[in-house]
Amino acid sequence: MTSSRTSAPSPAPGKPDWAKTPRDLRREAAGPRPVWRRWLWPVVVLVLLGAGALWLGGRGGEQVAQAPEGAATEGGELLLHPLDVTEVTRGTLRDTLQVTGTLQPRMQIQINSKVAGTVETVTVRLGDRVTQGDLLLQIEAAALRIQLEQQKATLEASRAQLALAETQALRSEELADRGVSASAALETARSNLDVQRANLAVQEAVVAAAEVALRDATVTAAFDGIIAAREVEPGQSVGAGTALFQLADLSTMVVRANVPVASSIRLEPGQTVTFTIEGLAGRSFQGHVEGISPTTISGSRNTPVVVVVENPEGILRGGMFASGDIVLEIGEAAIGIPAGSLRQDAEGPYVLKIDGGVLVRQAVEPGRLWEGETVIGITSGLAPGDRIVSGRLPDLDAGMAVRVTETQ
Repeated sequence: MTSSRTSAPSPAPGKPDWAKTPRDLRREAAGPRPVWRRWLWPVVVLVLLGAGALWLGGRGGEQVAQAPEGAATEGGELLLHPLDVTEVTRGTLRDTLQVTGTLQPRMQIQINSKVAGTVETVTVRLGDRVTQGDLLLQIEAAALRIQLEQQKATLEASRAQLALAETQALRSEELADRGVSASAALETARSNLDVQRANLAVQEAVVAAAEVALRDATVTAAFDGIIAAREVEPGQSVGAGTALFQLADLSTMVVRANVPVASSIRLEPGQTVTFTIEGLAGRSFQGHVEGISPTTISGSRNTPVVVVVENPEGILRGGMFASGDIVLEIGEAAIGIPAGSLRQDAEGPYVLKIDGGVLVRQAVEPGRLWEGETVIGITSGLAPGDRIVSGRLPDLDAGMAVRVTETQ
């Protein structure tokens, strides 16, 4: 009979006790090791590997049950998501050029003081709407009125001097004609008359300047608009040229955009522009190209373009970011499909059309690109109502059975 316990080999046969290591002594004291302990860890490892395989198999079953669009069903059909399928329609196609820029009022000016003085009253606040001619600010004008009266008095004196000079010149001519007065006296009288006429002209100009200064002490609105900035307060001293207000007309806004110079040659004044404005989600605005620069911006290959946008509601504000599309050309009653739908093989361009639940190779004749090169026009091969594969699914081919899922 074979013993169930196997003796372990001697750790150091033939060794004398003095040459044995502590490990040799521990083994001799423990006795031989049972056979089952040798196979314990290999068995544990095999059990763990088997459990992992069963778990992974269960996960694989879940993935099959949740097959994505494009995977085969039990019936052998390929599931297509509705977003990967396009129904062909006939409509209007547009060739557009995207532009971006910042909205600014078409008419915005800074109003500066034309005279020096102390601000007496300010009648408007920031954001107030004003009409052309409305009073905005009054500078104290007492000194200007006094100056004007003084200049007017001087003007009257100059007129009197001129009248006297004219009388003297006339008398000198009469005396010279009778030979009573020398010709030198006549020349002196005429010269004095010219001087007085010049003095009168100068004084009239001085009076006109004083009148303008008095009028400029009253600041009015140059056009209908909104006060965009107010820089002064009553009692403040200002000099000629001091900034007082900014006045903006928001009824018409402009976008100054830059477009590639190669695209600018296709732009013309009057072309339609459709805008979306940051901060005004869900709304679009119509504008038109007003001007195209004939030169590029220094150091770049972009051309400045001015686009005008009407703002009758006043909802648009200066500084808003605008993104728009300039309509370069319009194709009426045309068929267009997503550019990614078009495929190519040795026979030429084609699309995969869904016909009776089967993919069919449909040869087409493509035209030009539209909608910022995202749509390609089709001149022949498709008709309204046809359904084609428009998603990027390169593994699909003609002859495959497909079904479009109803989930969106």
